[in-house]
Amino acid sequence: MRDNRRDRGHDGDVTKALFVGLTTIDIAYLVDNYPKEDSKTQASDQFLAAGGPAANAAVAYSFLAGTETTLVTALGSHPLTGIARNDLTNAEVRMVDVLDGGEQPPPISSIVVARHGRSRTLVSLDGSRIAAPAVDLSTELKDASFLLVDGHYPQLCLEAAQQARELGVMVVVDAGRWKDVYHELLPLADIAICSSAFQPPDVSYKPRAILQYLEDRDVSAAITDGGEPIIYNSTEGSGVLPVAAEPVIDTLGAGDILHGAFCHFFGRLPFPEALAAAAEVATFSCRYFGTREWMRHWPS
Repeated sequence: MRDNRRDRGHDGDVTKALFVGLTTIDIAYLVDNYPKEDSKTQASDQFLAAGGPAANAAVAYSFLAGTETTLVTALGSHPLTGIARNDLTNAEVRMVDVLDGGEQPPPISSIVVARHGRSRTLVSLDGSRIAAPAVDLSTELKDASFLLVDGHYPQLCLEAAQQARELGVMVVVDAGRWKDVYHELLPLADIAICSSAFQPPDVSYKPRAILQYLEDRDVSAAITDGGEPIIYNSTEGSGVLPVAAEPVIDTLGAGDILHGAFCHFFGRLPFPEALAAAAEVATFSCRYFGTREWMRHWPS
């Protein structure tokens, strides 16, 4: 790992994390079975809140840490952004909006959660139509232990990671599906938490090959795959972590929640233990519909 990274001694000190990336508005419907094409289906429940990898991770971190955290994102001033702003404010997430008054509509994700199939289907524009500029984050990074970037706003995420590297702040990458920005982002990273869909170009579609690809770039990494075991490789060792079998209602945002939880626990625990604790939180969240309900039931 790079020499100028700040020492994180896992000594129980309260950490501070900064999250940079996508915020959406999530509209989710709970049904028994996925609807047939060209049909009408009555949902048994609905959910409306802010979504997106960085936003959901920030909410999970703030809840577990019991303190306000900061999300750097692109919202603008469209009337619909009030839904996301209110939800994030209620979750004690402070927003830094790099659009500063832009009026384009925010990305809206429409989600169908099929209870019997234990699946969720999502349609969204994500942030592909929003040009989020790079900004100076030196003030936000000054006391931070971690920066998490999700890669959805390439210019913004790259500049944030570069600034974090210069300040010795640990960089965690949420690596979902491969994005071209990862070519530049991964060399700035300390840790990548990857989904099973993460597939670097010209790398064998095998978890061990992907972990080796990241190790060659000095990146500690883990690969998650729903309820399957988590494979990891870090400076503290490598191995496989089982994922507890739990009742599953909704997997929406479980990976995002795991990332936020990992940033919380890694300030206190070694890599494998932090990853295991984060997986426990993410698995628990799947018992409930939506990405917020689990917090009302989490044992204090």
